[in-house]
Amino acid sequence: MSAPTEPSDKFAVLVVEDEYLVALYLEDALDDLGYRCCGVAGTPEEALSMAESERPAIALVDIGLRGGGDGIALASGLRDHFGVAVIFLSGSSDPETRRRAEVAQPRGFLSKPCMDDELAAALRSALAAPPSV
Repeated sequence: MSAPTEPSDKFAVLVVEDEYLVALYLEDALDDLGYRCCGVAGTPEEALSMAESERPAIALVDIGLRGGGDGIALASGLRDHFGVAVIFLSGSSDPETRRRAEVAQPRGFLSKPCMDDELAAALRSALAAPPSV
């Protein structure tokens, strides 16, 4: 049975973003699109803790977190330990970053800043894709 592709309360989204304004935008955009933001984490440690307690369906993960946080390694952990589908966010669209990110088997990749319609399409695609674990 395939997963529904329309948002509902059961599709919680974790935002992993250390830039306050970007995180605020994503929270608002998720709400506008009908998804539930179950938390905002600024570090990999916070994200893993929130994933354990909230069990999100999807995580929007910034690749380059401040303080040396590695969004790519985090994404692999979210996928492997909690079955979370990951959509990467990055201010860098260089090919090397994308190549490194593919190791984590993301369900999407968005360049910052992204538009609401791009976010909506990435979320629908992530929910429609078969699980990678």
